[in-house]
Amino acid sequence: MDEYIELKKDDIKSIIEGFDDERKKIILNSLELASRAHSRQKRMSGEPYISHSIEVAKILKEMKMDAQTISAGLLHDVLEDTQFKVDDIKKISGENVAFLVEGVSNVTAKVFKKSGKIFGESLKKMFLAMANDIRVVIIKLADRLHNMRTIKYLPAEKQKIIAQETIDIYAPLAHRLGMERIKSELEDISFSVLYPEQYRFIADYINEKKGERQQKILDLKDKIHKELLKNNIEAEITGRPKHFYSIYLKMIKENKQIEDIYDLIALRIITQNIKDCYAALGIIHNMWKPIPNRIKDYIAMPKSNMYQSLHTTIIDNDGRPVEIQIRTKKMDDIAEEGIAAHWNYKEEKPFDKKTDSTFIWLRQLLEWQSNLKENEQFLKELKIDLFQEAVFVFTPKGEVKELVKGSTVLDFAYSVHSELGDHCIGAKVNGKWVTIKYELKNGDIVEILKSSTQHPTVDWLKIVKTVKAKNRIRHWLRTNQDIKENIKKGEQLLNEALDGYKLKIDNISDDLWNKTTQYYNVNSKEDILAGIGYGEFSAQRIANSFYRELVERKEIVKFKSTEELKKNEIVIDDNYSDIDYKIAKCCNPVPGDEIIGIYTKKGISIHRTECENIKLNKILTPFVKVNWGGEIQNYYLTKIKIIAENRSDITSDITRAIIDAKAYLNFLNTTEKKNDQLIIEIFVKIKNQQHLTEVIMLIKKINGVKEVERENI
Repeated sequence: MDEYIELKKDDIKSIIEGFDDERKKIILNSLELASRAHSRQKRMSGEPYISHSIEVAKILKEMKMDAQTISAGLLHDVLEDTQFKVDDIKKISGENVAFLVEGVSNVTAKVFKKSGKIFGESLKKMFLAMANDIRVVIIKLADRLHNMRTIKYLPAEKQKIIAQETIDIYAPLAHRLGMERIKSELEDISFSVLYPEQYRFIADYINEKKGERQQKILDLKDKIHKELLKNNIEAEITGRPKHFYSIYLKMIKENKQIEDIYDLIALRIITQNIKDCYAALGIIHNMWKPIPNRIKDYIAMPKSNMYQSLHTTIIDNDGRPVEIQIRTKKMDDIAEEGIAAHWNYKEEKPFDKKTDSTFIWLRQLLEWQSNLKENEQFLKELKIDLFQEAVFVFTPKGEVKELVKGSTVLDFAYSVHSELGDHCIGAKVNGKWVTIKYELKNGDIVEILKSSTQHPTVDWLKIVKTVKAKNRIRHWLRTNQDIKENIKKGEQLLNEALDGYKLKIDNISDDLWNKTTQYYNVNSKEDILAGIGYGEFSAQRIANSFYRELVERKEIVKFKSTEELKKNEIVIDDNYSDIDYKIAKCCNPVPGDEIIGIYTKKGISIHRTECENIKLNKILTPFVKVNWGGEIQNYYLTKIKIIAENRSDITSDITRAIIDAKAYLNFLNTTEKKNDQLIIEIFVKIKNQQHLTEVIMLIKKINGVKEVERENI
C-alpha cells in the first residue's frame, strides 16, 4: 500500500496544495488512516481500494472544498467497509471529520436497491444528513461521480441499475444544488450506459463536426471580443458543445434528427462585473438579431440553486441560432460548482440556515417527508420537486416566488404561509379575480384572497402541484378532521375505486388487509382507510393492488410474457430467423399493427412502424423485415390516454367499460389539467388491434369522456 501511495504522490501533493500546515496535517493523517483501513481491499478494476478514496478527494479539491470535507472524502467508506469505528476517526481527524464520515455512511449506496420503498427510506436519511451539514451530499456526489467514471468494471446489469439511479436522483440533485459540471458528467456517463447506441451516434456526430465547430467558435469569439474591447469591456470568452444527454433530450422533445438541431454550441462570456454583463448583452444584440423568447435574466432573478447569468440566443451570419451566456467570474464558479463554490466564497463560514435558499428547500423537504409513511410516494414526489421546470411569480410587494411549472393559486398561497393556504378562496392575478385552480404563469402578480370559513378538503390534493402544499393539506385533514370522518371518507373513496373492478371492501380478506397494513407500516385496516380519507394513501393504487391479488394472479396463465413469444406469432426475415426477439416496451405493438424489427446486440426488437424510437434509430441500426404470424394467442399490453370531465366516478366507468370489453386493466393513473378536466392514463392487456378498437369505442361512449387515443408507453 505504501508503494501505491508513493505512486500517487503528485495527486496527493495537488490535494494538499494551498492549505496551511495544520490543515495539511489533517488531510495527510486522514489519508494514512484510510490507507490502513483499506489495506487489504481492492476495487473491481483490480486497483487498491485507496485509489477510490484519493480520486474522491481530488474531485473535492477541484471543487475548492475545505480540508475537513477532503479528509472526510478520503475516509468516506471506512465505517461501512472496514473494522474501524467513529472514535478512531475522531482521534486521528477530529470531531467534524468524523461527523461528516458518519453522515455519508448513513446513506451508503448498499441499501439503494431496486425497491422504491428501501430507496425512498435511504433518500430520507440523505436529506436529513444534508440538512445537518450540506457537505455530506457534496461528498456523496463526488463518490458517485468517481464510481460512474469506473462503472465499466461492473457487471452489465448492475451498471444499468446504478446508471438509472444516477440519472433519476443524483444528477437532478446535483442540478438542484447548482453543481452543473457534476450533473452534466453524471448524465453523460449514465446516458452511455443506458443508451449506448444513441450515445455513440451523438458522440461520433459531434467529433465529426469538431473542426467546423471550433472554427465557428473562433470566428464568433473574435468578433465579440473586438466589439467588447471597443467599449472598454474586458472579458474571457469560451465555447463548447452541449452535453450529449442534453442533445439527446432535445432530439426527443422536438422530434428532430441531430442534423436538424442547430444550437449545438454555447458561448460563455465572463466579465469583470455585473454592469459589464448588461453592457455586453446590448452589444451582442446590436451585432446579431436575438430570438425574443430566448432572452432570460437570471442575474436579476436568480434560480433557487443560486445560478445567475444572462442568457440570449442570437441568429448568426449563417442563419443558425447560437446560445450565449454572460456572467461574472463568481457567478461562473457558482454555475459550475453550485453550493460547493458558494461554500468556498463564504470562506468556510457556516450557512445561515434561516435564509439560505438551499437550506430553505431542504427544510421544506424534511417537513413533508416526516409525515409521509409511504416511502415510494416520497420518492415520486421528490422526483417531481427535483425535475420540474420553474415558474417565477410575484407577491404584491414585489417579492419573487419560485414554484414548479403548473403550480396553481393554491400552491402560491401555501408557499407564502400554511395558514394562508388553508383559508385561500382565490386570488387577484394581475388585477383579475381567479379561482384557487388557476395555473400561474411567469411574471404573474398574485394577491391571495382568504376567508376564515374556508378549509382544506381531500379534493384540494388534486389541485396543488407542489409537495409543500400537498403535505400541509394532508396534515390539516389528519389533525382537524375526526378520525371516524376520515375512515368514512376513506371507505367511500376505496369503494368507488374498487367498484371499477366489480369489487367491494367486503371482498377483501383479512390476510390481504394484513399484507397491506404491513406494506404501509400502519397498525390496522382503519389506519389505511383513515389515510385514504385524509389523502396520505391513494385509493386507486390500493384498489389496483387488491385487484391484482384477487383477480390477475388467477388469470396469470392467460398472460404469457411478450418477451417469451411463441416463434409462430412473429415471422422474421430468413436471414435473422434463428435470432431471439422481443416486443419493444416503448411502443408495445399488438397484432394488426404494422411492425418492423431493429437488430440489436441482444436480438431483434419488434416496434410499431410509427414508433418515435424508430425515427431516432433510422441511422443507428439496421431494420429487419417482420410480420405477424397466423397463430396469435397472447394478450398484449398497450397504453391509452383519456381526457375527461373531472367527476368522482369517471374512473369507475372507464374500468367497467374495459371489463365489459373482456380486456384486462393493468394500471390506471389520473392527473388534473386546465378547465377542470382529467388526464387519465391506463395500461390495458388486449388481444389485437381490433380488440383495442373495441375498448376505445366503449370508453368514448362514456358520459364526460372528451378524447381517447392510444399512446406509446
